[in-house]
Amino acid sequence: MPLSIHRRWLLGAVAFGALFLGNSKSRRAVAAETPIVQPPAATPDAFIERAFEMKRLAAETGDQPYGAVVVKDGRIVGAAPSRVVVAGDPTAHAEMEAIRDAARRLGSRDLGGCILYSSSPPCPMCEAAAYWARIESLTYTAAIVDGGPPRLSSC
Repeated sequence: MPLSIHRRWLLGAVAFGALFLGNSKSRRAVAAETPIVQPPAATPDAFIERAFEMKRLAAETGDQPYGAVVVKDGRIVGAAPSRVVVAGDPTAHAEMEAIRDAARRLGSRDLGGCILYSSSPPCPMCEAAAYWARIESLTYTAAIVDGGPPRLSSC
């Protein structure tokens, strides 16, 4: 990775750390102020790589190693590492947090037209959240598996 991209990613990771590990400002205010550094190319490979960067950030902060990003019109509009351990919240899976981040940034709970990229296949809770947020499609793992549209399954 070129040094300039590495620096931008590092600054983004620091901002995400402030956003997800606590800050005197509300999470909503920090999300609105923190721009998401976009990958050089708007490709599925680049978006999956960003999900894996979130996975690495989760592991570095002592959480479960999962990461996710939400993409709309070729741009990342939400991103998050897993926060289950650091937040003490069993619902703070990376996919859930990325969906929450995208909803805050877009100012809407309707994420129609968005694709959720994650470092692993989403659990039933995360897939249900994607369904209710109207996420268009799920894509996951380094092999870039197209999971299709989210489905609501019975628990």
